Amino acid sequence: MKPPRSTENELILGLVSISDRASRGQYTDEGIPNLEAWCKKAITNPIRVHKRLIPDERFEIEKTLRELVDIIGCDLILTTGGTGPARRDVTPEATLAVATRELPGFGEQMRAISGHFVPTAILSRQVGVLRETPDHAALILNLPGRPKAIAETLEGLRDDDGKVLVNGIFAAVPYCIDLIGGPYIETNGDVVEAFRPKSARRPKAAAPAEEAKADEARKPETAPEPAKPVEPQATPAQAAPEAKTEPKPEQQAEPKAETGIEPREERAEPAPAPFGPSEIVFATPRSTDAPAELTLVWLHGLGADNRDFLPLADEILHQDGPVCRLVMPNAPVRELTLHPGFPLRGWYDLRSHTIDENEDVLGIRESAARVSALIDELEANGIPRRRIVLGGFSQGAAISLYAGLRLSAPIGGIAALSGYLPLAQRLYSEATAAGRATPVFMAHGVFDSVVSPVTAERSASVIREVAPAFSWKTYDMEHEVGGEELYDLGRFLRSVAQSF
Repeated sequence: MKPPRSTENELILGLVSISDRASRGQYTDEGIPNLEAWCKKAITNPIRVHKRLIPDERFEIEKTLRELVDIIGCDLILTTGGTGPARRDVTPEATLAVATRELPGFGEQMRAISGHFVPTAILSRQVGVLRETPDHAALILNLPGRPKAIAETLEGLRDDDGKVLVNGIFAAVPYCIDLIGGPYIETNGDVVEAFRPKSARRPKAAAPAEEAKADEARKPETAPEPAKPVEPQATPAQAAPEAKTEPKPEQQAEPKAETGIEPREERAEPAPAPFGPSEIVFATPRSTDAPAELTLVWLHGLGADNRDFLPLADEILHQDGPVCRLVMPNAPVRELTLHPGFPLRGWYDLRSHTIDENEDVLGIRESAARVSALIDELEANGIPRRRIVLGGFSQGAAISLYAGLRLSAPIGGIAALSGYLPLAQRLYSEATAAGRATPVFMAHGVFDSVVSPVTAERSASVIREVAPAFSWKTYDMEHEVGGEELYDLGRFLRSVAQSF
């Protein structure tokens, strides 16, 4: 998902200071204030800044970098601290761990600049990398820890007359961000001059003061003739009745579920639209011709689609799981309240950065009803409910938990990876006898920066109260699907297949 910007050329900037003592409050951090001041002095674009002060912990650094790129949508991330040879200096390792490609020239140039001042520059291990997602990319640069060294590294070295002797690394940053699809960055040449090939340069926009002077120069020297009186025109409210037209049904306002306002509970909900044939993908293991032991209704995550987990049937089988036939529907395309103007597939709206606040009640219920109807349709086509498992990843896992615990008749099981339970406070009163009797497998990464492990654990504690056959597993991983997790999923599905 592309990050929303207030203007087309807004730079979304992440600043990360990495220090054990500063993060504990033992001294005042100087890295972020100096970085922010330098960037606002050097960059003429509008800038939105996201700041993080964290300890020298590798997984904390990795989690922070993933959050800033994948969730917030930063174009550029500058880190300071943790790049030396000491055992606690793990910033380069964490940066490389989240990188999709390394740009070695940045590290080489940083050491070359610092080498003009101190011989210990060769001990520095700064790196420059790209982190790329399907529709966004960011440049991540490790900078030194000292404020003076930060400025020297970014600006380069000049002689007494201001002539550049050694280029700073920031001279190459704007063009790099051009190439990875970010905004067109312009700089203050008195601080650092951005370099681009001639073919990549855009004409500079006139400054507001210069535009005002130009407008003033274009004004006529003589006073203009007095304006002729204009007959008042009818306002829309005064327009002739025949000019008014009733809106067509498709032009009427959408339900309030899409506006960020929670709907009234007593409002009648329309019957869910069934999934059409083009909205569902089916998959079976390619490595066997054996008949399916289970039908796995699998729901994708936010921003993905139903082809995201096509290899899952084979992966389950390779982990000694049963032969599964996957039924994977597509979520509808919608705009999120948090990110208007960027439509994507999602099972419900997100209205708050805290996913379990101001929840989209109608959207959650509508998707859950459509999934429940799909299970009923599978049963009507001859598949016993005990051979059906409902599961998903992330937002798909959330709908699986919500819908599965409210079914009118039990199914074989519910599997939720990297998800949580929406409207958790309502489960005690809304869980059905069938839902309470359904086995549930829930798995989560302890370093998940998308769905907080705290939120997931809170969901697990609620589900455990109503579903006795509940299994909860955690893994040392991010918001992803891992091998150990797949093995445990396969064991859970095997237990369901062997229960009848």
